[in-house]
Amino acid sequence: MKVLLGWELGAGQGHIQRLVALSERLAAQGWEPIFALKSFNLKGNVNFPWQQIPAPRLPFSGRENSYTFADLLAAFGFAQVDLLRHHLQNWQDILKTIQPDLVITDHAPGLVLAAWGLVPTVVVGSYFAVPPPVEVFPAFRSAMPPESVQQQQQVSETVRQVIPLETSLGQALNGDRSFIFSVPELDFYRAYRSILPTTEYVGIHLTPLAKNVASTESPPWTYLMQEYPAYELVLRAFKTEPQFQPFQPLKEALVDKSIAIHHGGLTTTIGCLLAGIPQLVLPCHIEQQLNGAALKRLGAAEMLVSPTEANLDQVRTHLLSCIDQAQALATGFARWNQDFLDRVVETCVHLCQ
Repeated sequence: MKVLLGWELGAGQGHIQRLVALSERLAAQGWEPIFALKSFNLKGNVNFPWQQIPAPRLPFSGRENSYTFADLLAAFGFAQVDLLRHHLQNWQDILKTIQPDLVITDHAPGLVLAAWGLVPTVVVGSYFAVPPPVEVFPAFRSAMPPESVQQQQQVSETVRQVIPLETSLGQALNGDRSFIFSVPELDFYRAYRSILPTTEYVGIHLTPLAKNVASTESPPWTYLMQEYPAYELVLRAFKTEPQFQPFQPLKEALVDKSIAIHHGGLTTTIGCLLAGIPQLVLPCHIEQQLNGAALKRLGAAEMLVSPTEANLDQVRTHLLSCIDQAQALATGFARWNQDFLDRVVETCVHLCQ
């Protein structure tokens, strides 16, 4: 049995790490994983013995502010009939060549549409990459401009000119089954998920994580891009040194840390939440801002869009006082601190029977 695993949009390690984790479980059951990814830059000491082919690429329009999932799709050509048709044809050529029994995608809407009605498809990913099963996507920024409203309609019409859909665009992009690697409390689209009973939350793929037992004297953990404008300022404020060590799995990196300072990637955010570590989120884009805002509402976390020496010092003092609260949150979210990957694999196998 062959499974094609695809990723085409977004950045970071979460997409590829999730797919690798699933492929290991499937390979153990005799499946042959084949990867079509936008990047094979896999960090960490991870074995990757499987066939690799480049994923079809779409040009990015460079749109700075997206207000809905449709804006994100439009930025990659989903509002241009000829471009989208060519892109989906490229994916379908791969499907014809590989002839997989199953497709698994992580932020690969083009592959989901190309496989529609042809190959059983399981969609996995963060809540941001798995859209709600609706036709008109909700706005994740306020004051949505008229062009974003028009963009919604244009994307819907364009997709239907290329692929005949008998359901909403959002439901089609959830494939035959979808799994959200998140906890419900951080999902911006949570209120819309009940529309589609074939969608399920499965925490993150790195669980279980040991509970943090740090004190205010324990060191902070920083996971920031060196090109981040406030990088040096943050290091000085938290009295920590640049961390140039090789990539560490979260299970190792989060041991006995007083505070976690990061950009707000979902896997990192949830990992720190489950480990019971106070967090400072320094977002660089809208998904990270949504994660930071949801995390702050839970408590034991802060988010700074524009860090300064003054607000960093204030936040540091506050977060060091939140260690007990963060550990209490970890206890409250303990049901998500377990391995759900076998649940996903079980569904994949069932779809192909």
